[in-house]
Amino acid sequence: MKKLGYFLSISALAIFSLVVLFPACEGPAGPAGKDGLNGTDGKDVNAFCVKCHNQATFSSVEAQFATSLHGEGETWAGDGNHNPCAMCHSYQGYKETKLTGRDSVAVVPAIPVALQCDACHDFHGTLDSTDFPNYALGHTEPISLIYNNHASTIDFGNSSNLCAYCHQPRPRGTDFPVPTTGEKEYKVTTIRWGPHYGTQSIVLNGTNGWEYAGSMAYTSTNHKGVATCPSCHMAAGVGTENGGHTWRINNADDTKVNLTGCKKCHADATSTDINGRQTEIEGLLNQLGDRLIALKLLNAVDHLALVYNKEPGKMTPWTAKEAGAFFNYKVIAADRSMGVHNYKYTKALLVNSLEAIQ
Repeated sequence: MKKLGYFLSISALAIFSLVVLFPACEGPAGPAGKDGLNGTDGKDVNAFCVKCHNQATFSSVEAQFATSLHGEGETWAGDGNHNPCAMCHSYQGYKETKLTGRDSVAVVPAIPVALQCDACHDFHGTLDSTDFPNYALGHTEPISLIYNNHASTIDFGNSSNLCAYCHQPRPRGTDFPVPTTGEKEYKVTTIRWGPHYGTQSIVLNGTNGWEYAGSMAYTSTNHKGVATCPSCHMAAGVGTENGGHTWRINNADDTKVNLTGCKKCHADATSTDINGRQTEIEGLLNQLGDRLIALKLLNAVDHLALVYNKEPGKMTPWTAKEAGAFFNYKVIAADRSMGVHNYKYTKALLVNSLEAIQ
């Protein structure tokens, strides 16, 4: 019992020393601190989020997308189960090739489906309102072009790179580039020879056409410097018929045109044929097409290539100049803007091509 009392006394003394005596060894207190400055109030997250997260926006986007060429079934059902078409003609192929960096898929999707939202959007990568509405785009890095074995790159430095990923030419039956001068024989062995259909990126960029030396220099209109693909093709349109997620300038039956994007620079525009330039380019394109038909290079019915045939009296090999003119014809025809994307470069390709094969 005495031992227990002794132990308790020692314990009490130790606790007293820790609580009372040791703090007495601290130095003098420092000066009192100042109050910090009040920060600015944060954004109302609810007000910001509902710009996208509301039923009206979802319904509008879904309705627009359903009428677009990106969303309609034929685009996917017709080509999405072919390799390497599946890269851009199916949601599954698009996601796979973005992940692997390849130009084709390992296995074509049995049931290809249209693009889904996350094909283009990487949601919540940033919530910086100054980037709205493009803050969520998932692919804005430079594009390595497929059609000449990735020998060149396009970089618009903005959201147009996302569109260029698919809207770029592809090889059809040959490697690119090929000689642009001389009379070297060039054997075209497939009716689909040429740059495929997605030529908008190289036309807008003003590069990668078959550039003959001719009477016109290869310069560019500055559309890629003052606009982006979305600023024109996704500008507020007429309901679900054009603009927004339809990506259409003209509606499906060409009865309505969306000039909202154009009028940012061309305030007096009443059509996309500003100063008659579309009419001019269409005329030059038709001249080149007629010349290619006369040379038995272009089929007048479907505008596909008339292939080389060794049989007497049939097709003869093309010259390099003829191949180049055909290539440029397909580039401009597939671009479909008739000079709107890049009037100066488009005209130079057509004029110099006509001169080369007259």
